Amino acid sequence: MRVWLRTFGCRVNQSESEALARRLILVRDFAQADVCVINTCTVTHRADADALLLLRRIRRRNPSARVIVTGCLATRSPEKIEAAFPGAMVVKNQDKDGILALLGGGGCSAGHARSRVTLKVQDGCGGGCTYCIVPSVRPEMRSTPVGEVVRRAEALLEEGVREIVLCGVRLGSYRDGSTGFVELLDRLTALPCDFRIRLSSFGVREVTDDLLALLDRAGEKLCPSFHIPLQSGSDAVLRRMGRSYDTAFYSERMAALRRRRPDCGLFTDVIVAFPGETEEENEASLAFVERMGLSGLHVFRYSRREGTPAAAMGGQVAAKTAEERAGRMKALDASLRAEFASRAVGSVRRVVAEPRPGRVEATTDHFLRVRLDRDPGPGLHRARIASAGPGLPEAAVEML
Repeated sequence: MRVWLRTFGCRVNQSESEALARRLILVRDFAQADVCVINTCTVTHRADADALLLLRRIRRRNPSARVIVTGCLATRSPEKIEAAFPGAMVVKNQDKDGILALLGGGGCSAGHARSRVTLKVQDGCGGGCTYCIVPSVRPEMRSTPVGEVVRRAEALLEEGVREIVLCGVRLGSYRDGSTGFVELLDRLTALPCDFRIRLSSFGVREVTDDLLALLDRAGEKLCPSFHIPLQSGSDAVLRRMGRSYDTAFYSERMAALRRRRPDCGLFTDVIVAFPGETEEENEASLAFVERMGLSGLHVFRYSRREGTPAAAMGGQVAAKTAEERAGRMKALDASLRAEFASRAVGSVRRVVAEPRPGRVEATTDHFLRVRLDRDPGPGLHRARIASAGPGLPEAAVEML
């Protein structure tokens, strides 16, 4: 059976798709597939639109394909899936584990050997952010038992994986009995192999003193790159968003991370044009982000999600104004990323090579994407960053 798989959205979705892909024979073109599996996102209006557009394209070009749609849009609005592709099978998030059985099993796909793999260890969110639809589509907070996480990590290491990216909807809230987020990381970084753990997004309140102490214990086993969502640099907007911190707290925790890992990569999410956001609040947010000296941003225009408290708020920002504000924040992001790459020139970083057609790319430990001058083979290698011009920085591999 020829299966085509497409994933939208967050690292949790990516991890779930990766786990499925490792058991299937995949094809590159949906027009040649017997089955098309689409793992959807619904965090923004654009995410909905992209998934529905894809379904309509499959309907035109491969109408005989069996289509399975899962993920957050499928959970939230199955009627939209049916309208875009009548007869598509909708599998809600809580039933994702049964997709392989729906496909009749599957053999391991040759070519799926990877150096970096995302491992989901937590799911669900019960948070109260006023803009967010996720708690309605992933409401059950649950964590993978620690023994199972360790066994999965050991299996990946045996396959040759050398970077494991831990992810969760609320990764920092991981808990299995007495084992919390930090204890899980202690268990994993103690595994006897030359590999590293990278953390996906987690909350600023999870940047605890215990986590900071772990950074010393873990050494090179834990990547010095951290994605800590901010969402706004205006305290007034943060309050309307229902976030549990203010800018002073966020700034102090980022400073604490930098004291432990001065060369770390620090990334964040920022939402512009939240309901009621004034020009002054937008300027305050932009100025705060600039003062923080972060390594890069993920910029989102506020997307109105029916069923969330923010959708009913007054002061919805006009589309043109939202686009202008997003443009200014994205320009700042480009400047921050260029500065981050420039600072890395001359340094030696640990990388995992990822060969692609006609080139070899890699990700450094502090999360800078680079182009290598040759393929060093599997495993972790040290690379000296040689330049930081337009496009990906160039790196020369040093077998140290």
